[in-house]
Amino acid sequence: MTVLELQHTTKRFGSIIAVDDVSFKVRGGQIISLLGPSGCGKTTTLRLIAGFETPESGSILIFGKDVKGTRPYERNVGLLFQDYALFPHMTVEENIRFGMHHRKMEKKLIPKRMSEMLDLVNLNGLQKRRPGQLSGGQQQRVALARALAIRPEVMLLDEPLSALDAKLRQELRVELKAILSAVNTTTIVVTHDQVEAMSLAERVIVMNRGKIIQQGTPTEIYANPQNKFVAEFIGRSNWFRGRLGRQGGFKASGNFKLTAAWCLTSTNRMIGPQNSMRFV
Repeated sequence: MTVLELQHTTKRFGSIIAVDDVSFKVRGGQIISLLGPSGCGKTTTLRLIAGFETPESGSILIFGKDVKGTRPYERNVGLLFQDYALFPHMTVEENIRFGMHHRKMEKKLIPKRMSEMLDLVNLNGLQKRRPGQLSGGQQQRVALARALAIRPEVMLLDEPLSALDAKLRQELRVELKAILSAVNTTTIVVTHDQVEAMSLAERVIVMNRGKIIQQGTPTEIYANPQNKFVAEFIGRSNWFRGRLGRQGGFKASGNFKLTAAWCLTSTNRMIGPQNSMRFV
């Protein structure tokens, strides 16, 4: 079942088109990543889904209902901000309870849900601490628990690991995916980190200048980039200018020649024994 769908969504800021005719669908329980450089439109897309921005045109559907024009708190969407946005004067359990209280969850159900969330993010024993008494990774778990506690139909994560150091980011990447898979929540992760996108998501949407450049599974995006931008952004690339010979060799500009058993395919792609070369 399609939980979230964007149909030809466009957002402008003055003369700048931040999101340009973007369309995609997300199935129930699926984790997708919006990947691209700074200023590509991925965070604006997330803010449109959350209701913090209003599109000039297009539709945003959650379970088939157009939520354009509804306020953020009227959408059953969970948010994990880049800076976590925890209340410093509240304890761990008070921060987690805040969303449930704000959404008017029955009071008798809150203690059980609180216990479930503390178990899920492995914070039992720390519920009386305040954010300032927690590590960066623990703060991230509190923010994640608060967002998941309301049982959102769509979970939105904006650069969820960028505030952490490299070693901790790598550790929590695995933990974050396990938690999201356990709750089976439809999730969109915004990131500029290729490794993070590839490891967390089952589908990656590459954006640049407000447009979707390519989308597919991590393997499809990595192995078959559709243009030079995707190839360079996703992985390491070596680019050669030259001329393809009639016998299958490729003579690059300069003083060297690639003479392996290359074969030019109908899609203008050169396939070799261990590597591949795409002409753009």
